[in-house]
Amino acid sequence: MKTKILSALQLCSCLKLWLVAVLILSVSNDAHAARFSILDFGATADDKSDDTHAVVKTLNACAAAGGGEVFVPAGTFLISRQDAESPILEVSSNTTLLGEGTTSILKFAPKVNQSNFWRMLGAGAEDCRNVTIRDLHLDGSNAFKSYEPGKTPEQNHGVFFYKTEGVIENITIRDCLIENFSGDCIGLGPGCRNMTVRDVSVRNFIRQGIQMAGGNGARDYLVTGCQDLEGNVNPGGSTIHVEHARGLKNVIISNNRCRNSILAGGVDGIIIRDNTISGRLVGNNDTNIIVQGNIIRGGDHASSVMQLGYANGLIIKDNIIIGAHDEAGGIYVWGASRYNKTPSQNVTITGNIIQVGGRGIFLNGVEDGMVSNNLIKNTEAKQRVVIQRAERVDYETEP
Repeated sequence: MKTKILSALQLCSCLKLWLVAVLILSVSNDAHAARFSILDFGATADDKSDDTHAVVKTLNACAAAGGGEVFVPAGTFLISRQDAESPILEVSSNTTLLGEGTTSILKFAPKVNQSNFWRMLGAGAEDCRNVTIRDLHLDGSNAFKSYEPGKTPEQNHGVFFYKTEGVIENITIRDCLIENFSGDCIGLGPGCRNMTVRDVSVRNFIRQGIQMAGGNGARDYLVTGCQDLEGNVNPGGSTIHVEHARGLKNVIISNNRCRNSILAGGVDGIIIRDNTISGRLVGNNDTNIIVQGNIIRGGDHASSVMQLGYANGLIIKDNIIIGAHDEAGGIYVWGASRYNKTPSQNVTITGNIIQVGGRGIFLNGVEDGMVSNNLIKNTEAKQRVVIQRAERVDYETEP
């Protein structure tokens, strides 16, 4: 019996040693994941030579190895469209594309301003999973100061993930500066699932800063900690923009600093929380939406600072809403127009501080709602809460 007990103890000891060895080997393998530098494939920094082929070769080598890290060192590397490729630089599954921060620059060649459909980074023909893009500076070399119809190449984007067939999932874009694109700095679209954009700065975009669309099962987007920096371009769109959602589900937009508006429409399950917005918050055809804890300064817009239409399941809570224009409204929820008979439904508006010159809260075409405990400061008491073409709405004008 004693011999058997000792054998069991020895077996346990061997198992422990084996587990430790496996863990050490696993850590060692992670620490020595394949790394490919674009310098080793012919890229040269800070000159006028085109580095596109060198970067493509590096990405291809990483893909052939089954994944790893593609490293962009400090310096400026020029990228240009070679033919009809979209995107120009294809990032394959299990790849981390990283640099040393804002000094690692992938920049479009100046001829980008002469043509359209330059998309710098994105997924190729194959399904794309488990990708990280971080610590990089992407520069679109845009020379237009505002949108000029028929002239501005509005499809020249920075990061562009879009797949009408197949899957793009588990993608993280973080700690990047993305600027000077005549299209979108970041564009996410059909086929995208579990997408995270974190701590990214955008600047000098003409179309959108961060654009999100739907289709092909798109779901689970998180945009957090991002900001648009002051620049010298007049943006034609929003800092964060959700449209053409086509079934997009589960979007969180939180803790961002937006010099322009947030537009968010067509999503089932969206949370817009704790953002500072120096523009408006607008969206139509959302279901199951929470708007909470935001500070929204409407700028010089004469319309409502927050405007949401055809909503079903809407909570607007604990926001600070300020309209600088004398005629600006605060919160406007609408539906059931002569063009679309669907009302906004199941609406709760509570705990907001609203400082505007026009209507504080305006419900127009709403069924089943509650308005309570809002502090509304404007010049005319009768305009604090206005209910029109509504059914089953309970409301208070003061907390």
